[in-house]
Amino acid sequence: MLSTTSASPARRLRVSLRGRGAAILLALAIELLIALTLLWMAPKITPKEKSKTVVFGIEASDGSEAPARQEAEKAEQTARKPAGARAQAQEQQPTAETPPPPVPPPVSSGPPSFIQMSRAEYAASDVSRVPAAKAGEEGDAETAAASGGGSAGDTPRAGTGPHGETLYAADWYRRPTNAQLSPYLPQRALGREGWGEVACRTISRYQVTDCQELGEFPRGSGYAGAVRQAAFQFLVRPPQLNGRAMVGTWVRIRITYTQRAGGDD
Repeated sequence: MLSTTSASPARRLRVSLRGRGAAILLALAIELLIALTLLWMAPKITPKEKSKTVVFGIEASDGSEAPARQEAEKAEQTARKPAGARAQAQEQQPTAETPPPPVPPPVSSGPPSFIQMSRAEYAASDVSRVPAAKAGEEGDAETAAASGGGSAGDTPRAGTGPHGETLYAADWYRRPTNAQLSPYLPQRALGREGWGEVACRTISRYQVTDCQELGEFPRGSGYAGAVRQAAFQFLVRPPQLNGRAMVGTWVRIRITYTQRAGGDD
């Protein structure tokens, strides 16, 4: 009974020491883990580099000190001279020569626009003796034709168009055929003689465009409309003015419809 009661406190002490040691070790491990975590999470601070001091050096070139000393000695000698000697030295120094003033041009007795001429030169410069220029040679072909000039081979005029343009008589390059004209004849014009007239603008390849109706006979026959519709097939020479083909000018075209013996138009 005595051995049991005496052994229990020592055993209890050992058990308590073991528990405390384990708790201490666990606490140390937790603190170490926390310290490592803080070190890992802490930002890295890089130390700033110190600015290097730049030293500028001036190297003395060979023979540069001797002229400087000579200049200093001359300055000292000049300062020691009396005032009269300084003034005389300054007068002896060469000065820059000033350019002479510009010489004005001689003034003429007559006006600046006066030109001396001999009698022969004056007679040759008389504009009243110059022959008049020919209007047909110097002017434009169309202007000359409008003023009544032009050559004998010019295309005669045929009136004025609906918008004031000059019309010239059409000169066929190839006359239209009955097969080209008959499809555009209206029913009311069949069996009636008459004519249709249009104004067209000449273009390249002897063709015409922009045709407009000018008149027809008898009135209401529809001949003008038939000519206008068939005009895309017409081949007309452009008007001639002073030997030049005036492509783009307007021509007057008239198609006359007659009744043949067989009853066909």
